[in-house]
Amino acid sequence: MQENEPQNAAFYWSTTFVRSLFEEGIEHVVISPGSRSTALTLAFAAHSGFKKHVAIDERSAAFTALGIGKYTGNPAVLVCTSGTAAANYYPAVIEAAQSGIPMIILSADRPPHYRGLGASQTIDQLKLFGNYPVFFHEIGEPDTHQRSRNRLKLAASQAVQQSVQKEGVAHLNFPFTKPFEPDRKYLRQVEFENEKQSRRPSPKYSREDGAIEMGETFWSDLISAERPLIVVGPTNKSEQLQFITPLARALDAPILAEPGSQVPTSRHTIQGFDGFLKNETNREELNADLILRFGAQPVSKAVNQFLDKHSEAMQISFMGPNRWVDGSLSSDKQVTLKGPLKIPEVTGAADKEWMKKWRKIEKDFKTYREQQLHPSAPITDGYVFSKVMENIPKKAFTMLSNSFPVRDMSLFGEFDGKDIYVNRGAAGIDGITSTALGISIASEKPGVLFVGDIAFLHDTNGLLMAKKIKHPLVIVLLNNGGGTIFRMLPVHQIKSKYTPYFETPQTAKVAALCRAHNIDHTLVSRPEQIIATFERLIQRNGVHVMECMTGADESMEQRHALWNFDIKKDA
Repeated sequence: MQENEPQNAAFYWSTTFVRSLFEEGIEHVVISPGSRSTALTLAFAAHSGFKKHVAIDERSAAFTALGIGKYTGNPAVLVCTSGTAAANYYPAVIEAAQSGIPMIILSADRPPHYRGLGASQTIDQLKLFGNYPVFFHEIGEPDTHQRSRNRLKLAASQAVQQSVQKEGVAHLNFPFTKPFEPDRKYLRQVEFENEKQSRRPSPKYSREDGAIEMGETFWSDLISAERPLIVVGPTNKSEQLQFITPLARALDAPILAEPGSQVPTSRHTIQGFDGFLKNETNREELNADLILRFGAQPVSKAVNQFLDKHSEAMQISFMGPNRWVDGSLSSDKQVTLKGPLKIPEVTGAADKEWMKKWRKIEKDFKTYREQQLHPSAPITDGYVFSKVMENIPKKAFTMLSNSFPVRDMSLFGEFDGKDIYVNRGAAGIDGITSTALGISIASEKPGVLFVGDIAFLHDTNGLLMAKKIKHPLVIVLLNNGGGTIFRMLPVHQIKSKYTPYFETPQTAKVAALCRAHNIDHTLVSRPEQIIATFERLIQRNGVHVMECMTGADESMEQRHALWNFDIKKDA
């Protein structure tokens, strides 16, 4: 048989594994070119059942896979060569592990007899990512024994199952000895055979668990609250939180749902909280006696301050089985949810004025915000957010960079019920553009990325994937000339050290950078350009950079004005 010939061994071994992944329902693979991974790459290339994406930068590739997994809830597969190639996956591995996004890594490796001898492109790849993966397996060199092939197929099943059910990264290490390239006739034969594997079965693994029923004591605590509040941080696809709105309805509780929480719009969702909760007077006025927390730790400093302020209130954290979430150390009780919460026929005892109070402060804050948001030169970050968010199509997704964008959305934007994604597992600025590209690839719908200049420059290699984007993706680049997020910190007062070491002003020519990547670029410097430019770009397929030149000082003044909103003075 041709598969038993030495030249075809690595390719046949890889093909066996790839076919097993196909049977498990895997759809996307992100490949970074390399020599040692040739057999794996050709095995995927020979199978028409996969959507293949090529990214030369492994860090960008990993965040692209992260975006795909973030949108679909299913793992994308990464393929790379040996040596430092796999090490470049590390930031995305950490983000996936921290935020519960499934991902599968296939790293090619030198055979064991090369290790520890100083051989080129040889590093210790065994458990390279430490304890972050939920599954690791050293595949071993290609083997013709049937038991070895059975173990190989099982490894594919384990990788998919563990990454989905445990919400994280599966890493499989493939050592290969030359030759990597199969006989061309055998390659064509495998391609022909792969076409017969045309019907993909439904994925075997599901996180669908039965509804969780809680006892009378639990519900007694909830329905006895006079001032209940629900706080929802960013969530992932596996979290079954559709019951939050019915729960809020039963308790008559306001919902503070952050961008990325995926909580639908209702009369209970409150906007503007990142502004009005910043003021201590407002936090005291809105004194909850029960706080129910879902999703990741809140992004908003104002919300976290609110949780600290009301530590005497009963706080219950609801979390998935794979992650403990209580960064503020303020929860009294923790409930593990393996499925949706079953809500019985109960009626809460909330004060009739409680919901009205939240609605009133929301309305008053929005009025105050409108007074602060006005056309100016230079334009402000907040003004850009407010105008673009008003015009994002309902069918489009939004990706928010870390640093100010994820915070400014809560402060300036009307995001209630919108399809929003964030990387809040480790909350880094690396891989932001690549993550948005991954979401765009997987969703096949229009998208908008809000990103600052430093985060944009940090991931410029992601632009090499722009040619893969078939639908509109508008990158709203807020260029205020540096990392102004640090102006929120006390170090901002040390003027002689702050600018060169923290804000790090940059003068990169974004237009030239876009031209180098053959990407459309539009410069926006006047307020009247914002809406017209965005409405034009969101209708055009492909990646478009809408560079908004904003004033750092003016933007900070506007933020401080909203943070200082006082319910008793400004209403």
